Amino acid sequence: MVSATGKRFSGNTRNISFGGAEFEASESLIRAGQAVVVGTPVIVSFMLRRGGNYLELKMPCRVRFVAANYAGLEFTASMPTPEERAALRTMLETRSNRLD
Repeated sequence: MVSATGKRFSGNTRNISFGGAEFEASESLIRAGQAVVVGTPVIVSFMLRRGGNYLELKMPCRVRFVAANYAGLEFTASMPTPEERAALRTMLETRSNRLD
């Protein structure tokens, strides 16, 4: 979600780390009228599974590069809770959205 406008893009994260991620959107990020530019604040949400429940992990970011339907995102804040930090660590270590 682009913080300033509320515009939402769906897609997949790639090349994720504790510092940020590459985001591949399902539509153009540079289309006139809804272009995302470098420096734009955004929020990326991850849906993580634990058993039959989901934990939504929202990460504030800043756009570092944009090309067609790709954007490089830099995480701009530390994790708000130890549980969310542990969830991200598990996701990175297992390359899965499952926490169990």
